[in-house]
Amino acid sequence: MAHQPTTFYSASAGSGKTYTLARDYLTLLFKSAFHNGYREILAITFTNKAVAEMKQRILENLNELTKPEILEDLIPIRDHIKAETGLDNAGIINKATKIEQKLLHDYAAFDIVTIDSFNHRILRTFAREVELPDGFEIELDSSRLISKAIHNLLARAGKEKQLTDLLVDFSLSKIDDGKSWDIEYDLHNIAGLILSESHYNYLEQLKEKSIADFLQLRTQLRSNIKTAEADLIAKAKKLIDYYTSNGLTQDDFTGKSRGIYGWIQKIATGNIPANGQQKYLEKALTDSIAGTTSASNQATIDAVQNDLVDLIKTFQQNSGTIALHQNALSSITALSLLNELMHEIDRIKQEEQIVPIYEFNGILSKQVKDQPAPFIYERLGERYRHYFIDEFQDTSKMQWENLMPLIENPLVQLRDDGTKGSLMLVGDAKQSIYRWRGGDADQFLGILGSGQLFLQEKRNETLDTNWRSYDTIIKFNNQLFEHYGSYLKSELYQDLYLNYLHQEPNPKIGGYVQIDFLDSNGNQDLEDDPELNSIYPIHVKRQIDQALASGFGPSEICVLVRKKKQGDEIARYLVRQDMSVVSADSLLVAASPRVQLLVQFMRMCLYPEQQQPRYEFLLHHAILKEKTLLHQFIKENLDKAIDELTKTLLEDADDVYLAFAKAPLFQATEKAAAALGLFEDHDMRLQAFLEHVFEFGTGYDKTASSFLESWENKQGSLSVPAAEDPSAIQIMTIHKSKGLEFPVVIVPYCDVLLEEMRDATGWMPVAPENYSGFENLYISLKKECLLYPGPAPLMYSEQLAKAQMDQINTLYVAFTRAKEQLYISCFENPKEKNNYSKVLMEFVEKSNWTLQQQTDFKSANHGNPVRVSKPKETTASILMDDYFVSSRTKRIDIATRKGMLWASDAIQAIDAGTQLHDYLSMIQNVEDLDKVKIAIDLDRSLDDNAGKSLFEKIQQIVNLPEIAQYYLPNVEAINERAILSNTGSTSIPDRLVFEDKYVTVMDYKTGAENPKHITQVNRYADLLSQMGYHIKEKILIYTDDLHIVQWD
Repeated sequence: MAHQPTTFYSASAGSGKTYTLARDYLTLLFKSAFHNGYREILAITFTNKAVAEMKQRILENLNELTKPEILEDLIPIRDHIKAETGLDNAGIINKATKIEQKLLHDYAAFDIVTIDSFNHRILRTFAREVELPDGFEIELDSSRLISKAIHNLLARAGKEKQLTDLLVDFSLSKIDDGKSWDIEYDLHNIAGLILSESHYNYLEQLKEKSIADFLQLRTQLRSNIKTAEADLIAKAKKLIDYYTSNGLTQDDFTGKSRGIYGWIQKIATGNIPANGQQKYLEKALTDSIAGTTSASNQATIDAVQNDLVDLIKTFQQNSGTIALHQNALSSITALSLLNELMHEIDRIKQEEQIVPIYEFNGILSKQVKDQPAPFIYERLGERYRHYFIDEFQDTSKMQWENLMPLIENPLVQLRDDGTKGSLMLVGDAKQSIYRWRGGDADQFLGILGSGQLFLQEKRNETLDTNWRSYDTIIKFNNQLFEHYGSYLKSELYQDLYLNYLHQEPNPKIGGYVQIDFLDSNGNQDLEDDPELNSIYPIHVKRQIDQALASGFGPSEICVLVRKKKQGDEIARYLVRQDMSVVSADSLLVAASPRVQLLVQFMRMCLYPEQQQPRYEFLLHHAILKEKTLLHQFIKENLDKAIDELTKTLLEDADDVYLAFAKAPLFQATEKAAAALGLFEDHDMRLQAFLEHVFEFGTGYDKTASSFLESWENKQGSLSVPAAEDPSAIQIMTIHKSKGLEFPVVIVPYCDVLLEEMRDATGWMPVAPENYSGFENLYISLKKECLLYPGPAPLMYSEQLAKAQMDQINTLYVAFTRAKEQLYISCFENPKEKNNYSKVLMEFVEKSNWTLQQQTDFKSANHGNPVRVSKPKETTASILMDDYFVSSRTKRIDIATRKGMLWASDAIQAIDAGTQLHDYLSMIQNVEDLDKVKIAIDLDRSLDDNAGKSLFEKIQQIVNLPEIAQYYLPNVEAINERAILSNTGSTSIPDRLVFEDKYVTVMDYKTGAENPKHITQVNRYADLLSQMGYHIKEKILIYTDDLHIVQWD
């Protein structure tokens, strides 16, 4: 392939990023001298959805390029390829056909992957170097791992003195803060640091520390605080003693008790105030602190001015140090417990032979950066020459550093044909909203602003046309975010919103924007609805009604919120207003009543002697089965023995309550679901739950009790993808909406702070010799950090600027999801000064929008609310009416028939009957006899005589005069297909033959006639009648003596 420079695309929202990626990818394929150029390309993105979308786009475009007449949208791509390769239309068609054929037959080499899957590949490659166990498994459920580690840690309490003292100390400190003594919740919170890449290297350093080391650091910090305080107290007491001995009181000083004298007195008594940069301190450095007093008293006060200046300067120096050490001290206990927790996790990892997915980047960072690039290539077994990295603004620093050795080599080294590799980076720093997950917009901006990358030429390109939205939306976002950008403290971020913001409109003219400012007293009018915490859900309903009146359908409207609980409140309110919604809660697997019942049944079976699980099971059963006398139903069944209870409430119970103790987890769960009748109606969440059970059952700890423990953590997050429902409003978080678009977007709760830093923390580098060998202190980043010594003020300022950037980026992502209409709402006069609602009001006034007073809000709008676009035709979803359950008779048993040579005659007869059934099930009609003959000949468990006898028997059955018509070549038949009854039980007739709406039921039997056989076939027929079929005939074929029983 010919050399291309590194290209850096700055792709704002809706600017055709996927189109550009597909175009450049295809161009590389056509520039290759070979038809399998895709083998040299690696494209990386961050979600499976993005992978699927990019693969689909490339394959569709490639297929279109094989045609003489292509879609209009593909003409620019074809022209681009022609310009880059010199091929004409015929040449493109010819090459596209060959590339497509190659790619489809070599699909595994079509490497468009997520960063995690690629990292996994590298990790497998270096498993031995990083001392990972052979055949290690990836642990995707971090919460399970952390919960188990916390459980193990707490189990050590009372056995290890230092750990026990730490746990007690942690509990007491929580009680002192007015919180619950239960520390498990706090341990889960602090364990969140383990999942964050930004903390990884620091926590790895701490693993070398013991509890004793942390205790030593705690002692050191307390000693430092005490020394600094003692210095201040001594100097303050000296001044107070001097003033008192000379007959001076607070009345002789400026400000009296509230001025400098009161300040000195507080310090002298050990009540050292926080350094709030009191104005009177600066003044006291140069001016007399004497108030209205005699000249002699003023002279007495001024005589120790130097001592006062010394105290103030010592205070300004020591107070920051004291506050810093108190800050660090507040987290020592939690940090030491976190360290022990990490050791517990390491033990679990070793025991279960797993690698948590959150460790991928850290492990690779240690290994890859120390290896030469050619060695990495050799170990991977592949040599990529061209790289595409999508969503680069979400790429973490460690992820990028891990990729750099791979990328640099082909970029700087020439091939024999004189070509180099290429790199294409695509992203938008304005859409960087995953900093909490490691995304680094600063890294993106740094590369964007540099002239070179890997000492190679770099070309910056801006995709400056918005192809998503109507022009009113585009112009609004251009103007609003340029206005917002002026509020950013960082010059780097300001430059982003001033120079990389503006988007050109596409030909779509129209659109509508509405900003509503709610009455700040509106929340006081909610007494009539105790379920509401704010007026926002009510106002969102108004805006939805407005959009519906403009001609949009419910499914075209999406409500975007910052926090899940905001979406939950809106969803509950809309449901009470008889509106259908699709929200995070509605998609949760745990929200399914069937799943809830199944979980409670599992719990009851595991703990049959406990009343609570039984009560919960009966309650959920009564609700699902719509029992009218709920309390009476529970009372009648609560004290029954579990075997009696299951026989009463379950059909085909068959000791199902014992399955969780005897059978594999998935089989037991599936059996329980069928016995409970949970398959009567389609429930995608139940199917997702069973899939989750199956996956759990393949792991290290496969027991039902372990599953229930894991489910407590998983149930709040496991969800199913939303199926398109034309009657439902969509509600989702802004973070979930990234990459999506909607005709109408409603964004409430826009009265957020310009600078919001909650629970921000950081690692401050310190001199190890002064801090018991620790190289960093873990501190909370808050405003007082500006007064700390060392790098803490800079750390705080940088964090504040990033928090600002996060806020504006989140709004940018939300507002740019809209295609045609955008509705925004916030409170008019929020209490906080630095609030985005004030910025919105400034924008409305600056833009000369008319602000109209409504009943309980003010509204400003721009554009025409009448719909311009044509409604999109929606395809109805097809639901599967059947859920197929594996029965015990269909499960695979592996056994050698040679091992049964010494078996009894009865067993041999059963085995022969089973063989006959198996081969008869292969026959749709008489023409399949040849296929069966070949299969029998290949069956190594049968000798020649047995095979010959078996085939002759099958021939005789198929050609019996009474039933030969049912094996003719033109018959429509199915064999051994499961029928699921409305009770959840499964029936499997051997053969069904269909003629229009008529069906003949056939069953093969060995041995003598039995009335149960007739009952069984009649049951099959009844089920088919319920399905709408007419029964033509029922037939039993006794294979031993070729005897036929037929009836209507």
